[in-house]
Amino acid sequence: MKPLFDAFMRWTRLGDLPMRVRGGLAAGARWTLYPFSSYWRGASDKESTAWVDRFCRPGGCALDLGAHFGLYTVGMAQRVGPTGQVVALEPEETARRRCMLHVRMNHLDWVRVFGEAASDKTGTIWLVDNGGAGSTTNYVSKDGGSGIALPCVRLDDLFARERLRPPDFIKIDVENHGAEALAGAGALLAGKPHIMMSFHSERELAGAQEILAPLGYRVTSLAGEDVGWGGALYKTAILSAKPG
Repeated sequence: MKPLFDAFMRWTRLGDLPMRVRGGLAAGARWTLYPFSSYWRGASDKESTAWVDRFCRPGGCALDLGAHFGLYTVGMAQRVGPTGQVVALEPEETARRRCMLHVRMNHLDWVRVFGEAASDKTGTIWLVDNGGAGSTTNYVSKDGGSGIALPCVRLDDLFARERLRPPDFIKIDVENHGAEALAGAGALLAGKPHIMMSFHSERELAGAQEILAPLGYRVTSLAGEDVGWGGALYKTAILSAKPG
C-alpha cells in the first residue's frame, strides 16, 4: 500500500502542503507535509538538537554533509541567522530539490545548497539506489563504477571556488563516505571545527580516526560522555579538538 500512497501524494502534490515544525532541530520552521512527516512533527533527537544549539551561534558558519531534506540545514540556519552562513551538500536530486524548497519556504538567504558530494577528489562518484529517490539510505558505491553517476568535490576546492567562509561546525551523515569527505577538507580542518558525525562502518570510523586523531580530536557521545574512537562505531558522535 505504501508505494501506491507515495505515488498518490506525488501525483496530487499533497505532500508539498506547508506545515509548521512542532519542535526539535527546526522548530517553528515551515516544512512540507510528506514524506518524512516525522520531521515536521518534531521527532528529531533532543541530544542532537542540544549540540546544534551549543555549536551554531549567531554569526557562525556551519556545513551540512548529507543534507537530505534539510532538517539540519534549516535548523542550523535558524541559529546562525542572517549574519552567518550555512553550506549544504546533497548530491541526490530528489532530496536536494526538497532541501532547497525548505530553504526557500523559510527565506534563508544565507544558505548555499550544492549538488555535489563531498569526497577526497573532484570528479565523479557512483550512488547506489538503496530505497528509491529521496531515500536516506542511498550510499556511495565502493567499486567505482556502478550506480548513478554524480559529481563530487573536495571541500577545500569547493570553499575556495565559491569563496565560502570556513565552518565552525560540521554535521556529517553520508552513509559510509565520511572518511573520504574529511580527506578532501584539510584546509577546513586546520581551523578545528566541531564535528557531529554518524559512523556506519569500521572502515569509515578508522578513516576518520586516521585523519582527525593527529589533529587532537576527541570523541564524545551525544550524551556528553568521553567514549573514545571505539565507542563511536555505528553511532553519531561529537568530535572536538577545542573547548565548546
